[in-house]
Amino acid sequence: MAVQSGAYGEAAVMTDSSSYDIAVLLTCFNRRETTLRCLRALYQQELPAGAELRVVLTDDGSSDGTGDAVRSEFPGATVLQGDGNQYWVGGTMMAWEAARPAKFYLWLNDDVKLRDGALMALLNVQAASGDPATITVGATCDPDAGKTCTGGMRRQGWYNVSVMEPTDEPQLCDSINGNIVLIPREAEERIGALDRAYTHFFADGDYGIRARKQGIPVLLAPGHLGECRLNPIANSSFDAKLPLAQRWRRMLGPKGYRPPRQWWAFVRAHAPRPKAVYWLAPYVLFGLESATGGRVRLRRTVSRPMKIT
Repeated sequence: MAVQSGAYGEAAVMTDSSSYDIAVLLTCFNRRETTLRCLRALYQQELPAGAELRVVLTDDGSSDGTGDAVRSEFPGATVLQGDGNQYWVGGTMMAWEAARPAKFYLWLNDDVKLRDGALMALLNVQAASGDPATITVGATCDPDAGKTCTGGMRRQGWYNVSVMEPTDEPQLCDSINGNIVLIPREAEERIGALDRAYTHFFADGDYGIRARKQGIPVLLAPGHLGECRLNPIANSSFDAKLPLAQRWRRMLGPKGYRPPRQWWAFVRAHAPRPKAVYWLAPYVLFGLESATGGRVRLRRTVSRPMKIT
């Protein structure tokens, strides 16, 4: 399926024909066929005149041969070796540091299959924005249900956020999911890189908020630019069928949705006062669920500003 054509899907918007590169940053772990599918769709993307893709992928200790398979099928890609403890932030930062300098950096989750025209749509929205620092975000949808999964985020108060539905026009975002994000060099120079206070879950949302605080526009591109699925609830901290102790451990783990130190770093950076109340809230809610036998439940929606991979 291709991205819908229109004012922001036409190559004519890109007027700079000088040579430049787009560094694509990925992290993978033990999903070889998924990663290869992602890269095949990426390498089939149309590019503006003078643009060149440079793929830099961190294989974070895969045991299924993902790294070797990528090297074999895509010899032009740079494959870095992680130790299995990098998660999304560490792996992405390894790739980012190896990819510098570039005109654009594209965050791309390896479970995303880009639609035809996706990269051109991102570049054209960025060019049409009038601000060289504008960050552009692509929405993803479930390939079967067609439901929007990730993309731009809209805040509803401070604590709750929702995934934005793409329309026919670019929309200003409050923050982002990191599945498809195009970051120009001008934005990176002002914001910096990902915050290593986080390992996996909060870093993309934090980056989007920091961009907005810097006055950098963050735009959701029109239409769905890729396909992926949300992580299943089964065996997660949201799975009501699991024992509460197991759910608690998963919630606090490195890929959980509220590791205490990382949650405090996020609250300290972005929450209003009293910050301690916001920090305590998810743990209190978990306790209420335990005490009420599940009549009060954690809501998956409160995890939406953070990492979904």
